[in-house]
Amino acid sequence: MAIIVRIPTPLRTLTGGKSEVDAAGTNILEIINDLEKAYPGIKERICEKNDQVRRFVNVYLNDEDIRFIDNNDSKVKDGDTISIIPAIAGGTSEKKKFYLNYPQEVIKDPLIYLIGKNYNVITNIRSASISNDIGIIALEVEGEQADIEKAIKFLESKGVSVEPIVLDIIE
Repeated sequence: MAIIVRIPTPLRTLTGGKSEVDAAGTNILEIINDLEKAYPGIKERICEKNDQVRRFVNVYLNDEDIRFIDNNDSKVKDGDTISIIPAIAGGTSEKKKFYLNYPQEVIKDPLIYLIGKNYNVITNIRSASISNDIGIIALEVEGEQADIEKAIKFLESKGVSVEPIVLDIIE
């Protein structure tokens, strides 16, 4: 069984349109190098020249950001899934901060991950208080205004209350 790598739309021109590809390796960097062998040019879109993942590219190993594991040294095994999620450049990027109030029925849903994956925004949890009954999160979102608005509408469609943070006391 191989490691599955999910390819975002902007990089699919390099994979012949494939949204998922198989790769081999024991850590994230080996996977990226294996991808480069099969799909030349993909590594430079993911990594800096020093082999570090670019600042505005998110790499998830089984839905966990590799920055919170061991970055490029994060170990992988057969059956793992890696998702590459680049921020789309262009236009004017903005940062907005919101309080999110999760109702009980969606506390366990990976909604913040999904908005980062599906709406071309970068998310940064600034603070959180989560129990079995309620979740309150201070979230910073960076991206194009239109993408931020789409991400917020998605959260609201899931029953999450989204309120702008007016006083910036989280810095």
